[in-house]
Amino acid sequence: MSSHDFSFIVSGVDPHGDDFEDRFYEAGCDDATLVLTHGLVAVCFAREAEDYSHAVVSAYKDILKTGATVERFEPDFLVSQSEIAKRSGLSRAAISLYVSGERGENFPRPHARVTTSSPLWDWVEVSSWLHQHHQLDVSEVLNARLSRTINWFVQNPKEVIRGADRRLWSVMRNVAKEPIYAVA
Repeated sequence: MSSHDFSFIVSGVDPHGDDFEDRFYEAGCDDATLVLTHGLVAVCFAREAEDYSHAVVSAYKDILKTGATVERFEPDFLVSQSEIAKRSGLSRAAISLYVSGERGENFPRPHARVTTSSPLWDWVEVSSWLHQHHQLDVSEVLNARLSRTINWFVQNPKEVIRGADRRLWSVMRNVAKEPIYAVA
């Protein structure tokens, strides 16, 4: 067992209600810190589990017991250069060299805010590239895929069929089975 850190952004609960904290504690979120930030409620976990996916799925189920609606999962799969450095443990200078093409070849291109001074990359693609270049452990690639999958799942409720827990678990198992070098 190891500890896994992540957060869910939730809605549908009153952070000023008398039962707010108790509601989460009684639902099994006793390993989470409830944070009101930027007008949003973040449920920040440090969950013990055999692996990242088990930690995330069990936390997701516990949050649903509170009656809250999960809006987003963090860490997000869209990342800035500084976030790439932080997650990979590499220096910002090294990441800048990768991005500019001065070190390594075929670093992934940004996916969002491309015309700004702070573009965003898909962490799944970046982590796969870093793994291929022996800069990142494969577990980080799988965790990146899980983060993207969770966000797709919670942001596309019309796509989700009955038995959502079974569907989510199935999707995550399939993500973990994808070839590491495949770019989704």
